[in-house]
Amino acid sequence: MKCYTSSANIKQPHRLRALMRVVSVIGVTVSLPLILAAFAQEPDDLRPAQATETAETWDVTLARGKTRDIDFVATEGTWMSGDISRDGKWIAFDLLGHIYRMPASGGKATPLTQGSGVALNFQPRISPDGRLIAFITDRRGQYNLWVMNADGSKPRPVVSDLNIITFEPAWTPDGQHIVVRQSTNVDGRETSDGLWMYHRDGGQEVQLVKGRSGASGSDPVWPSISGDGKRLYYQVSTGARDRQPLSGAYQIRSYDFETGEILDPTTGEGGGLSSGGGVAPEISPDGRWLAFARQIPDGLLSYKGHKYGPRTALWLRDMKTGAERMLMDPIEPMVWTGNKTLGILPRYHWAADGKSILIMQGGRLRRVNATTGNVATIPFSARVHRTISEMARNEFRIEDDYVDVNFFGWPTSTADGKRLAFQAVGRIYVQDLANGRPRRLTPANFDPLEFAPAWSPDGRWLAFVTWDDGARGHLWKAPADGGPPQRLSKNPG
Repeated sequence: MKCYTSSANIKQPHRLRALMRVVSVIGVTVSLPLILAAFAQEPDDLRPAQATETAETWDVTLARGKTRDIDFVATEGTWMSGDISRDGKWIAFDLLGHIYRMPASGGKATPLTQGSGVALNFQPRISPDGRLIAFITDRRGQYNLWVMNADGSKPRPVVSDLNIITFEPAWTPDGQHIVVRQSTNVDGRETSDGLWMYHRDGGQEVQLVKGRSGASGSDPVWPSISGDGKRLYYQVSTGARDRQPLSGAYQIRSYDFETGEILDPTTGEGGGLSSGGGVAPEISPDGRWLAFARQIPDGLLSYKGHKYGPRTALWLRDMKTGAERMLMDPIEPMVWTGNKTLGILPRYHWAADGKSILIMQGGRLRRVNATTGNVATIPFSARVHRTISEMARNEFRIEDDYVDVNFFGWPTSTADGKRLAFQAVGRIYVQDLANGRPRRLTPANFDPLEFAPAWSPDGRWLAFVTWDDGARGHLWKAPADGGPPQRLSKNPG
């Protein structure tokens, strides 16, 4: 590896190669959503699709490069959005970028989007007559609203626009229209467009609630329509400075389709005086109860001995009296930024009789009784078969040889100006300024990464700090002419 913008010629230790391997692994982890988007599948023989098309016929759903298959049966999942049919007989849910269908009592789930290649498919919503499923997919290169038959056949776009992003579909009670939250992405800059309504067969769209025009706008998301079709419920961000749910930065609003009137079922903003607001509203079929989520200020969750919070619970608000009560605690932890999760919570839904709610919690599908709060688990088994595309990366080897370093850190000289210390590739080096060659300060068996050298006034010692993911950070000193370093700090920091 050569970089010719500096004169420091440094021999690389074996640890740097190990470090580069670690960086490569970290890159894989950070890019997990992109890797998931590279999954693919053929509906018949499950063999990877071959990318043989030209630029003019490019199909974004095909697997690329050297592929490999994964295949397993899942009995739990992460961030699954679910819905239950109006007749109460079957459930649709998403898992690892595919949509599944199964009996409402649980059992073996059938994949409905298996033939969509590397596309992601999620947030299914069953039409009132049970004949269609609205969902979000990127099979044409952008997250757009699509519909398919209830058995997964005849998928077709309602919105097909590379500059428009849609999420969170909600059907109108007549089954003719679908409301989504929408944003525009132009030149990589995304702007909220608010809540829009589309006919299920396409055609002219209608904007119902405007998106934010600035940093303090309302940014409406998560639409839910009353059973009589008169009101639209949704979540807004109020523009609170700290953007924290506990201080009321997220509230619920309702929109009257006939008059355009907007009401606020939840209110309260500012410091510790807020009720905590509300998010993710779902109105009951009869319009009597509004389900929503709220954080518990002092509530904690425990996972493998680690405690974290605040906990998120599901609440019910009586739309006649305004009384509120907690229904289910806990539910999935709220991700209030929505980053990497496509929403603040997984989508959930009321049963048509208004007696229960289907919701995902703790990796399982649950059914919570709206009167008693009793929670039942709906077991499922879903075959997950994916073809993973080759990662778009260029592997190369860094040899243990002298390299020309391009980037230095913390260059500092002795008081007499005769010697220089600096950091490069995780190590501290010392060099005579009269045409000297850099020499590593610490011995080769010193493992932690080294930073920020500082000379002692007499030029005999160098102080520096280290970082190690296990031992954390410490303060050290070492003889400038070579020798074992001495740790000065007792506790890591």
